[in-house]
Amino acid sequence: MRDKVCDMSRKLNTILLAICLVILSSCGASKKLSYLQDMDTLTTYDVTDEPDIKVSANDRLNITVTCKTPELAAPFNIASGAASVDINNGTVSAGALSTASNGYLVDKQGNISFPILGTINVAGKTLQEVRETIEGEIIAKNYIKDPIVLVEFVNFQITVLGEVNSKGNFIVSNSRINILQAIALAGDIPTSAVIDDIWVIRTEGRERNVYSINLKSKECFNSPAFYLQQNDIVYVKPKKTKLDASSQLALTITSTVMAGVSAIASILYWTLGKK
Repeated sequence: MRDKVCDMSRKLNTILLAICLVILSSCGASKKLSYLQDMDTLTTYDVTDEPDIKVSANDRLNITVTCKTPELAAPFNIASGAASVDINNGTVSAGALSTASNGYLVDKQGNISFPILGTINVAGKTLQEVRETIEGEIIAKNYIKDPIVLVEFVNFQITVLGEVNSKGNFIVSNSRINILQAIALAGDIPTSAVIDDIWVIRTEGRERNVYSINLKSKECFNSPAFYLQQNDIVYVKPKKTKLDASSQLALTITSTVMAGVSAIASILYWTLGKK
């Protein structure tokens, strides 16, 4: 009887040891999820210039015109239009003298309707190019000799989906964000995610392209999708081995039962072993 109990106890202990090894190996896997594994301290790396973001349809732009004589710039900053504008002396008979709070919407043809200047095509241009275009129009038509034009996005946003802690749409105030900042904005990535094949889905013209980024490697800095563009979608894939809720429950129940059986076997071993 005693030999049978000992044999049973050894088998149970072997099974429990195997389970422990599995748990320990899964804990050790966290090291494999660390970012930029091939970067070294006290090492200098070349920096890739941030690409200029280009304007596209459905973007909203905040545009402000100023100059040394504020009265001359006022008509270009009308939000709702004016009944009468005297561009020579800068007087406006009606209308608000403030930049449109919701920005100028870029239509499907890539145009905006701008005060005084009318329709301006901005699609495919960087913010710097839009600024230069408006300044050039104002100077060419002798409205203002030295205009200063400020252009920025109102609705620059990205979307982060998949295996992250806080998925959703995120508005970026300064229109500058990279993939690592986006991941941080989404609450970081859990250990159940794949970090060596993160997708950035980008619409470019009439094409939708998918870029794969490996956050384990420093080469991610050289990816054309490292710096995110307007309306980019970041998708983090889950690991295929991730357990669903029912599987996790079954594993918990199994572990509990095994622990109980091991305890009973130990009690029997010590009880019968003394006899």
